[in-house]
Amino acid sequence: MGDLGEVTIIVGDPGRVALISENWEEKRTVVDSREFVVVVGRFEGHAVSICSTGIGSGSTEIAVTELIENGAKKIIRCGGCGAWQEGIKPGDMILNNGMARSQGMLGAYVPEQFPAVADPFLLTAIHQEMIQSGMTVHTGIGLTSETYYLGQGRSSMIGTPLKPAADFMQNWIDRGILNCEMETAVLYLLGSLYQVPVANSLVVHVSRHNEKWTNDEDYRRIHRQAANAVLRAALN
Repeated sequence: MGDLGEVTIIVGDPGRVALISENWEEKRTVVDSREFVVVVGRFEGHAVSICSTGIGSGSTEIAVTELIENGAKKIIRCGGCGAWQEGIKPGDMILNNGMARSQGMLGAYVPEQFPAVADPFLLTAIHQEMIQSGMTVHTGIGLTSETYYLGQGRSSMIGTPLKPAADFMQNWIDRGILNCEMETAVLYLLGSLYQVPVANSLVVHVSRHNEKWTNDEDYRRIHRQAANAVLRAALN
């Protein structure tokens, strides 16, 4: 795979690899296969790397495991999420210190009672860097779902759609869940098991409370700003 940097960012969308690494120096692509794109380079004088994972737990498990096999030292997921609590706006940042998860996720590794948590020191450093950069940041527990539709309280448009339970989202909201996405718990569990510091940095692209979305230009800009803050925090 090539030499990974002092910090490795993971993103879901392969297209976001080019966005985040746009201004890196000495960058080169070392993997480009299916949903997995890996670029290494230098950021402010430090060796860094970025890898796309695709969507969901299965491909993320592959990516994170092989990154750790190849010497990843710190891994931070820079992605997007939907916010479930009122008062969290599109374009805000969420840093999850822990994740609830759908049943069965990574059951081959740990029982369902095993917590999926971030490295507290790494998450705190990222939080401080983002606050100093003027970003609006929320911290707390999120939900990692293995599905995009029913498992996130959505129904499809297929004929007579299957619908989630009427109180599905509210049950999680009442328990303080800030947001929902599809990958972080995988990173947190594998980081704990293999003793690699991990954290996340999620741009809110939609508020599920009112279905208000971030526009594409702002979403890209905030992702780049957030990734730079993540790298500075993790490297310092």
